[in-house]
Amino acid sequence: MLWSHAGPLLPDTWPNVLSANWFRPGFWGVTIFFAISGFLIIGQLLDVVMDRRQETIKVFVLRRWFRTVPTYWILLGLLSCTGFVIWFGWRSLLLNALFIQGPMIGIPVLLPVSWSLVIEEWSYLLYAVFAALLLFCRRRYQLPRSLMERSFLVLLLFLPCLSGALRWSVMDQGASVQMIKQGLFSQIDALSYGGLLAWWMRRSPENFDRLARSGNVVLPISIIVICGVSTSVPDLFRNVLDPLPEASRLWVAFGFYPTVGFLASALIVSSWKFRYSFLPVSMRRAFRELSRCSYSVYLLHMPLASLLMQFNMPIVLRLITYFLGSIGIGSLCWQCLERPFMRLRTKVC
Repeated sequence: MLWSHAGPLLPDTWPNVLSANWFRPGFWGVTIFFAISGFLIIGQLLDVVMDRRQETIKVFVLRRWFRTVPTYWILLGLLSCTGFVIWFGWRSLLLNALFIQGPMIGIPVLLPVSWSLVIEEWSYLLYAVFAALLLFCRRRYQLPRSLMERSFLVLLLFLPCLSGALRWSVMDQGASVQMIKQGLFSQIDALSYGGLLAWWMRRSPENFDRLARSGNVVLPISIIVICGVSTSVPDLFRNVLDPLPEASRLWVAFGFYPTVGFLASALIVSSWKFRYSFLPVSMRRAFRELSRCSYSVYLLHMPLASLLMQFNMPIVLRLITYFLGSIGIGSLCWQCLERPFMRLRTKVC
């Protein structure tokens, strides 16, 4: 994420420094993030539905809300008031706060990375509503748990088909690459692949564990396939304001996104046995700290990059300030905002 968004800090004569056709860290970072979210969140909802987790749907939604939304609201307000994001008026600020923004509906995205939060938050709500509906039907009609589990599987298989059809429709109307990559409806399947992995893990834990133990083989194979798949859609990584060529549309709509979703899930399985204890102590602490503050780094790194662009600094110094500054500010934000709200949610929920 930090690497892929460092482009504005580099001279125009260095276009190929940050990425190649086979190396798309920003795209794959977001894709893996969606898969992890689907794996964790949908897995938790499956446990609630199957009575393996003593938590109501209301508490589940509130816990997710306290984890992500208050920090986003505070930073969005601060960045808007201090001029770090373009001011489009109170209406745009309110709609961004409610996650109603994006190129598909014509509402400017104030915080550049928040398009992925739109997909996350609305996906959480979609799956929570579906789980609540299943629980209601179980109590009303005495449905067996096996039927509820299969119902979740049907939804997780249906969403990629629906999303593919929606992607095809918007591409047929000449939608830009940005609308395809960042639109809520064209990415409504983003979390479903991680959710399928969570469903399979609970259905067949022995096979999941067997595959996880072979992570040393699965991981390099997945990375090689990822590099190859990335080269299959060069137009998806060029000018995001252009529409995709007609020759690429069928593959992108129905093949590419399901493929990358399953590959991201394969990376989750191959990393399942990873433990921080495998690393040297110094690296262990650094990785743990970065994992804690990654959400704040995600929200703040692009405003910091735009600030650094206003200073005449050597390129190397600018990049070092960008990387270390993003992590430092993110760590401070974790201590001052994220951590207090996480403590608060344990008391409220």
